[in-house]
Amino acid sequence: MVHINRQAFLERLRTFIPSRIHIPSNIDEASLPLRIGSNVSINKYNKFLESEAPRGYKYQHDDNGNVLIVDMSNTEHSRLAFFLGTCFNAYNGGLVHNRPIIISNDTLHFSPVVSLLGRRRKIAPDLAIAPNEPYVPKPVVLYPGPPPSDRNGNSHARIIVELGNYQSFNGLVAKCNLWLQEGYVRYVLAIKLHKPKNARDIAGRRYRAMTAILYTQGAGHQSWDFGSIPRGTRIRRNRPIPTTGCIGPGIPAYAINIPVNEVFFNPAIPPPAGYIPVIPVGVNINPGTTFNIDLFEIQQEVLSSQRN
Repeated sequence: MVHINRQAFLERLRTFIPSRIHIPSNIDEASLPLRIGSNVSINKYNKFLESEAPRGYKYQHDDNGNVLIVDMSNTEHSRLAFFLGTCFNAYNGGLVHNRPIIISNDTLHFSPVVSLLGRRRKIAPDLAIAPNEPYVPKPVVLYPGPPPSDRNGNSHARIIVELGNYQSFNGLVAKCNLWLQEGYVRYVLAIKLHKPKNARDIAGRRYRAMTAILYTQGAGHQSWDFGSIPRGTRIRRNRPIPTTGCIGPGIPAYAINIPVNEVFFNPAIPPPAGYIPVIPVGVNINPGTTFNIDLFEIQQEVLSSQRN
């Protein structure tokens, strides 16, 4: 009796079944997640991302061949991405060309998950932080085969940022865990913007819960509830409105610090025991320096840019 793997059979079949990905002319957040294609093969999905996918949306392709829009950009999403980009650009010394640290958005990478037919979907983060190629230290023990890279063959991102706007919290967490399956990814920072409340603060801004999670490769994660109101809070009339402890800048409990040297992580995979990434010679960054992200600043950026 011949055993046929159903998932592999369906994946191969989708390469022959006519399929179409259709983007509606009007999409609003209430319609998300929105299915825009079915019976789509991995190859067809990758081609769609490369040459057809409109910007401003976050796409997902599942094992059943469905293509979905799971998130979309808006003003607060765009401004938050820009703000975080400036945080990670802090140690480039104002350089534009040949800067040591590259920050990019929507950079296509190959998923670390390989299908039964040996195919890999392309995925993109909201922000990718990677070393510039001239500054990538050469490993003492070479990687067995070509090392991981982005779609264009540039250095693979070492730090990933995923912003959840309308995307579900569970979907955001799943995307982060997918990135962590690639050993070259050292940190994944997730920020979830929960739906704003109708009640407003004294400045006329709608209260909003926000969650940050920092995943560290091989060492678990930390999380922060840092919005202007705790996650899950119900606002009641004539009752005090609770707050998180994130009520001003410079509070250590609401600061995220990521070592800059992790951007230059480049050992063989798996890394040798005791491997510590170092900042390359010629890069004027002090050892022990960190990227500093103040969650209060993020909170204020979101509250001031959202629709109030």
